[in-house]
Amino acid sequence: MEIAKETEIQINTASEFYRPAASRGALVFFLLMELTKIHSFYKFSLDSFIIVVQRAINIVAERMNPKKKEVEEGEEKEGEEGGEKPEAAEEEEEEEAGEMTPRTLQKRVDALTESITF
Repeated sequence: MEIAKETEIQINTASEFYRPAASRGALVFFLLMELTKIHSFYKFSLDSFIIVVQRAINIVAERMNPKKKEVEEGEEKEGEEGGEKPEAAEEEEEEEAGEMTPRTLQKRVDALTESITF
């Protein structure tokens, strides 16, 4: 029970950081829904908007973690040759698994907000 309470607090705290991006996403969605008043051609489903948001998240993730993509590509090549992961790649993965700093988190939220809007 104690672990669940601590986890809930961590989730609530983390979700508060992403509130500006979520607010922008909601604003864009409802603006798109209002476009049908201009012409019926402008109908969008929630599913299509979710795809747009997921794309925006993926773009930001690739932009913020270019090393991760290179490591994954390197793993595929090494897997074909039967080699092992280099020690440096393992250390980078451990660093990436840690928590983000407030500055990095703010950059990520700003990038998400911009990407969703675009």
